[in-house]
Amino acid sequence: MTMDVFKGMQVFTKVVELKSFAKAADTLGMSRGMASRYVANIEENLGVRLLNRTTRQLSITEAGNTYYHKSMQILALVAETEEDAASDTAKPRGTLRISCSVAFGGTQLSKAIAAYLLRYPDVKIEVVLCERIVNLVEEGFDLALRVANDLSPGLIARRLTPVRFVVCAAPDYLLRHGHPREPADLADHECLIFSESDAIGEWRLRRDGSTTRVKVHGKLHGNNGNMLCDAAASGLGVIYQPTFLTYDHLRNGRLVRLLPEWETDTFWAYAVYPHRQFLLPKVRTFIDFMVDYFGPHPFWDAEL
Repeated sequence: MTMDVFKGMQVFTKVVELKSFAKAADTLGMSRGMASRYVANIEENLGVRLLNRTTRQLSITEAGNTYYHKSMQILALVAETEEDAASDTAKPRGTLRISCSVAFGGTQLSKAIAAYLLRYPDVKIEVVLCERIVNLVEEGFDLALRVANDLSPGLIARRLTPVRFVVCAAPDYLLRHGHPREPADLADHECLIFSESDAIGEWRLRRDGSTTRVKVHGKLHGNNGNMLCDAAASGLGVIYQPTFLTYDHLRNGRLVRLLPEWETDTFWAYAVYPHRQFLLPKVRTFIDFMVDYFGPHPFWDAEL
């Protein structure tokens, strides 16, 4: 990378942030014409338009948005590298943007983040909880925490902790409807269905190397595991949910584990990040910390 390209990235990102060539030029101590030439030179080299310009409005293109987020990552890496070289230490610092599912992030992430920030006080963290799969580069995230059975090929990821599932229901429900003795019995029960599953309404249980697939039915479908757990604890039916959501209900007797002699699904919580090389200290230390914090036997499985 030549200094002209690097300077061009600085100019371009400042123009995008301030939405003005004039303001960016003033901030960087150069003429408006020079700022415009830097951006035009990048567009010419790439062969794409990064900004749409009119006399009254400046807007970023789709290609410009991608280039902006990648440039921000490069500029942040260079800034941290220079600071590390000056201080001779790789100290985590800066803002760490994380995407995570509502279920896992809302129940397990806050205490882990609090512990991490106590150890690394120079890091700031911005968390976005959502159920969709975000584009890390285009949306400017440093990493995402995802719970999955497996990940798409090509993703760079590290396993954090196992996520085990259980079948359970409230004692009141079981008094009214009885305990299922075999997986097939679940087909006759009121089951609460997670609507974001790859196989909606199909629960898998295994024993002695054989897998049983049960088609379950119920009046309540939802895309949030917390809501389904609360509904089950209220006596509405049977759920098949991860233990990081059910453990408190199980511990306090609001839910009872069913079919414990049968194995259920085990997924993994992953840290997914866009680049394998040049991992920033804030990203590397956060991933390492999460692996140690949760571990291969997370606290929510202690009583299983």
